[in-house]
Amino acid sequence: MTAHDRQFVDALARGLAILECMSREQRPLGNRDIARHTGLAPSTVSRLTHTLTVLGYIRLTRSERTYELTPKSLNLGYPVLAGMTLLQRARPHLKALSERTGETVALAIRDGVYITFVDVVQGQNMVAVRLATGGRLRIATSAAGIALLAGLPDPERRNLVSRVRADITRRDEPPEQFRTLLDACLNDGYALVRNTWREGIGGVAVSVCQGDEHAALTIPVATGSVSEQEMRSTLAAALRDTAEAIGPALPTTA
Repeated sequence: MTAHDRQFVDALARGLAILECMSREQRPLGNRDIARHTGLAPSTVSRLTHTLTVLGYIRLTRSERTYELTPKSLNLGYPVLAGMTLLQRARPHLKALSERTGETVALAIRDGVYITFVDVVQGQNMVAVRLATGGRLRIATSAAGIALLAGLPDPERRNLVSRVRADITRRDEPPEQFRTLLDACLNDGYALVRNTWREGIGGVAVSVCQGDEHAALTIPVATGSVSEQEMRSTLAAALRDTAEAIGPALPTTA
């Protein structure tokens, strides 16, 4: 895609790929790990990790065999989050919903063919699923991803659907599940998944927007403790009420 783009800087793209890899894996990585995850040559990875270390974006761990992100890397994301009206508006509503249900509640935004959790309020229930701010899940298999996708304007949705399908094909996975989940969300006004991205974990989600900002509001649950009926009748309704209080949610077509 960039072979004939003279304005494209390959070295910069490779450096950013390393930062994205380390953010995605959320653990210290050695040069070999990074090379395996990014597909970059080990010699290239070695030069880039040295450069990123000198610049202060990553650092060697105590073992001096792996690297981890530093607080300086937050400078790349925090200004974006600080400027998100939707994030600021949603925060008190997330807290209220978590207190109401006892479950973890999270706000997610699009990140390529993934979603990233930009705010999480941990639930107080003993079996509440724990999520981390900055954590990522695939759009194709997560309730938040499906809901966010369904809430996008048609042209943007079609473009992202194509990218998600390409990712599914690359992983050699059957596409039927993704299509079924998306169709159900468009029909019902909320997304519901069970055991799609991790055994024993499910989720309900709705889309929410504020101006041009699109996100998903989601409640992850332990499927052994919360039935599908409860997810549909209680949690989905609570999510829709909260989304309407924050901003326009995906309307049902049923």
